[in-house]
Amino acid sequence: MQSNILTLSGVSFSYNGVKAVSNLNMNVKERSITSLIGPNGAGKTTTFKLICGEVHLDQGNIFYKGKKINKLSPHKKASLGLAWTFQNIRLFPSLTVREHINVSQYTRYKASLLDAIIGTPLIKQERMISARRTEEIMKKIKLEEYADVLAVNLPYGLQRRVELARALGVTPNLLLLDEPTAGMNIQESDDIMELIKKLINDFDVTILLVEHDMRVVMNISSEVWVMNEGTVISSGAPEEIKRDPVVIKAYLGE
Repeated sequence: MQSNILTLSGVSFSYNGVKAVSNLNMNVKERSITSLIGPNGAGKTTTFKLICGEVHLDQGNIFYKGKKINKLSPHKKASLGLAWTFQNIRLFPSLTVREHINVSQYTRYKASLLDAIIGTPLIKQERMISARRTEEIMKKIKLEEYADVLAVNLPYGLQRRVELARALGVTPNLLLLDEPTAGMNIQESDDIMELIKKLINDFDVTILLVEHDMRVVMNISSEVWVMNEGTVISSGAPEEIKRDPVVIKAYLGE
């Protein structure tokens, strides 16, 4: 039986007195692809931000691998093995593809600033490990030929891959993807779907994604959680969710 890598228990959060998430309970199983869906304004993005640490919950608890992470900062969560990508691409304008992947690995360094200044054996060893991992990631994400190209100069679909590769540089156990196929055409979307499915084995990672494209959700998810008005209204396998009258009503308003 798969254990839970992420658990949200009784989570609530309000923006200026307006409750965006209310008594939310959900979990994500290890080595799964779990989708979080719902109509606009359901609370999906807020939930994503709560998990990442961009905002902090008002009530409840968030557990990652059994450890409470309610108030941890984003960089601390990254050092524990959480990584994420955003709906809107956030690339550094002056960095190449290789540099984007390299820089994300600093969260794993044990070397100090002094080690870096002096050039100790520890920092040299960690840089060598980082360089090897960067090459491995670029190969698996099919970015090798663009290694020394400024990431912002790449086509949209490849920029999405760079964001994904950068997140994988953190060596995450849990990878959160916010609308990974947003803005893509059918072919680009299909390519990303195939890539996401391979990540489980290639990188030994669990994936939680927020996605509006139901074609993507139904094709790659092992489990789907449905939100409406800040709380979970249904969960289960894709085929179950597709037939659930509660879900149909939430989406169609009937």
